[in-house]
Amino acid sequence: MPMWLLVAAVLIPQEFASSAIVFVIALQNNFPLWAINLIWLCTTMLDMYVGYMLGKFTKEKFDDTRFFHWVDRWINKGKAALGMHGEKLSLALLGVIDFPYVNAFIGAWIGLPMNMTLLLTLAGNFAWYLFLLGTVLDIIILILLIAGILSHFLFRFSKSNRG
Repeated sequence: MPMWLLVAAVLIPQEFASSAIVFVIALQNNFPLWAINLIWLCTTMLDMYVGYMLGKFTKEKFDDTRFFHWVDRWINKGKAALGMHGEKLSLALLGVIDFPYVNAFIGAWIGLPMNMTLLLTLAGNFAWYLFLLGTVLDIIILILLIAGILSHFLFRFSKSNRG
């Protein structure tokens, strides 16, 4: 089996352990890192597009059923609890621990535009991918340090808001 096909095959379901093992094998066989990154980007975009289209199709096709009315009630309660941008932040954070096609399905279901859904899901999934690469390349401490520095600047509150 060609190495690029093996890398693509483990990146579609995006399970951490099998992806890490295949990445190690690929790198030991001198498969270029840029090719692994490109395959990850392509498979992730494909996953997200399929998930979004399935979510949109499902919402349009089965919108009048009792089950989906029940789901919509729960989604509206969740949106109210999360606030104005809470569903966007939740979708991005969910991207770290969930599959891209599931996140895109959820984004389509809650009514986010396709470009917003793909961007948020890609951002969350990119964090997962960085941890995977950090584990494989044995630089996880460096990635955690960079994440900590970024989170300091992204989530810094002014002294007046700390109250």
